[in-house]
Amino acid sequence: MDIMQVNCAVERDRCPIATIDEVLQDMNNSKVFIKLDLRWGYHQIELSEESREITTFITGLYRYKLLMFGVSSAPEKYQQVIQQTLQDIEGVHNISDDIIVHGATHTKVRMRVRECGLTLKLEKCQFSMTQLTFMGMSY
Repeated sequence: MDIMQVNCAVERDRCPIATIDEVLQDMNNSKVFIKLDLRWGYHQIELSEESREITTFITGLYRYKLLMFGVSSAPEKYQQVIQQTLQDIEGVHNISDDIIVHGATHTKVRMRVRECGLTLKLEKCQFSMTQLTFMGMSY
């Protein structure tokens, strides 16, 4: 398993998730969609050395090296890392481990995901769709 090499500290960082309305507005005239799913979610993000210390359990014998579920700031930290990874690519949105691509940028997105050491769950990815179900809504 490849691990995304970022200095991810377990700390509060306000990272708002785009609303469905914001995503829809940007996708307004798009005709083709791709839905990518990141495998293992949080477990692809490596924790900073300082943050590993606060995840120690069983009297100091074990500690996490990767971002894990159960840490209260994990969802916003994960969202922030994925947003930063894709920020300069037009026509891409993510909400947690789901990435929506519209327009002709899907090759760029897949290359960036690969370059950053992230892994896709190919069996859950959908390509060349004319309609899209995202966050429980159809578009």
